[in-house]
Amino acid sequence: MSAAIMDFVKTEKSRGLATIQSDTGTFSLKSSGVYFSGFGKDGQALPEKRICSPLKVLGETRNQQAQDWGRLLEWQDNDRNIHRWAMPMHLLAGDGADVARELLKRGLVIAPAKSKKVLEYIQSCDSISRMTCTDKTGWHGGAFVLPEKVYGEDAHTWIYQQDGGAELATAQLGSLEDWHSNVASLARGNSRLLFGISCAFAGALVYPSGLESGGFHLHGGSSSGKTTAQIVAASVWGSPDTYKRSWRATSNGLEGVASQHNDGLLILDEMREISGKDAGETAYMLGNGQGKTRSDRNGGARLAKTWRLLFLSSGEVTLSEILKSEGKRVYAGQEIRIADIPADAGAGMGLLEHLHSFTTPAQLADHLRYVCSRYYGAAGAAWLEAITKDHKQLWKTLPQQINTFVETVAPNASGQAHRVARRFGLVAIAGELATLYGITGWAQGEATEAAERCFKDWLTNFGEGHRETKQILETVQAFIERNGAKFVNLSLAQPLPVPDQVGYYRPTENENGREYLILATQFGRVCDGHSQKQAIEVLRAHGWLNAPDSQGKASISTRLPKVGKKRVYLLTIQED
Repeated sequence: MSAAIMDFVKTEKSRGLATIQSDTGTFSLKSSGVYFSGFGKDGQALPEKRICSPLKVLGETRNQQAQDWGRLLEWQDNDRNIHRWAMPMHLLAGDGADVARELLKRGLVIAPAKSKKVLEYIQSCDSISRMTCTDKTGWHGGAFVLPEKVYGEDAHTWIYQQDGGAELATAQLGSLEDWHSNVASLARGNSRLLFGISCAFAGALVYPSGLESGGFHLHGGSSSGKTTAQIVAASVWGSPDTYKRSWRATSNGLEGVASQHNDGLLILDEMREISGKDAGETAYMLGNGQGKTRSDRNGGARLAKTWRLLFLSSGEVTLSEILKSEGKRVYAGQEIRIADIPADAGAGMGLLEHLHSFTTPAQLADHLRYVCSRYYGAAGAAWLEAITKDHKQLWKTLPQQINTFVETVAPNASGQAHRVARRFGLVAIAGELATLYGITGWAQGEATEAAERCFKDWLTNFGEGHRETKQILETVQAFIERNGAKFVNLSLAQPLPVPDQVGYYRPTENENGREYLILATQFGRVCDGHSQKQAIEVLRAHGWLNAPDSQGKASISTRLPKVGKKRVYLLTIQED
């Protein structure tokens, strides 16, 4: 029981609230249940009847804007499990069926046809004990709020309150020693497993670090073992079977899931299960930390869902490959927000590099799946205990630690690569801090080494330059390769017109390449959605496009067979 709830209980017991008077009669809270005694026609009290099992109203809740008032309820189910719920008072509007449904769902025994009396009892219980409620997990000042517990020096002032049951599937089974002996120890020597576990810790540091939200995507074949990294990461916070989520949703549906993982790690399995359109939108949405603004029932703007988080995705293909397969353009912003990491670590064993005492990669993967279902959640709890005690120091030191990591791994990279390197740096630091706090059982430096390895594998594919530059060059070259039949050969004595003509081509003077004379009216097609101005700058910087003419124009005026003078863009592409 948290200190805050203990304070509530002590307050209520000291006041001796066992009998509550309402307009319709008297409610009595006894060890056997809550009883109600009404009035007869003569005004005399009727015999009391039991309306539900024991239900305590421990205090009042409200948010920082003095809205969303509620009641903190406590009861015991028939298996003697204690349940506590910060119930929003607005659920009592109307017939209050939502409240009764939630209480019954969580094991409160309500006598037949007595639901409304139970609601009346809750409303009749006044309390001088008050707490600040929130429907958002994560940092609130020096407190870190989860549905089941609040951590930190300000824990006594906060409580989680939501209309229904909490969707964040945090839970604990087994001890911390069980977890790092059976799970974390087997991650050692395996860069992807070390990185996945470090990601689980890093989500809670996005806010202290000042970084934007973003994610990582492990991609590879069905037997590469990418899901194993997600399983060990999920075990930090709860059962992998319930904590891990699926991409199989629209971007709208994932808004609620993302907001429930605020200041945490969202794990999304198998990207191919989402359409290219939704995948592209979701990459932006998760990285931007905000959902869509929608109207309320009165036509006004409803507050959009917001979050700060990291996400760890998996799939057989990358986001770029999904978008391209559906004929959609890939934007650099999408590739920055979700960094693609090949699941294959290059040791000939898929995701794995070190098998410890196991004979095959499959044996180790199966064993990890088994132990992660038996030992989970303790590492996350220990992590929050540690970082809430140390939160003031984290705010001071994290930015410089991240800068040091970036200077080490990407000193000459572009601004885009630097942004992604900072996210990898946050993961490295989180893993090192968890080791320092005695949570992982790893040696100092192992988490950093794994993050550096994964970053270098990402950078190899992304490139150190600006992603748009590479995309523009690839787009132009791909267009020319796909549409060679739409260019007229100027080397012929009698060049023949072609259908849907884009331009002309001829050999370069050294005959090691070709010059393409692209009609000015067709240049936008060749750029294929990229800014023409930006494309001109990139092509010129790489020596593909001619220098400006005397008037400063990128296109030149030239005489062409049978059509006379036309403005064209002169591209020179050297052959390999």
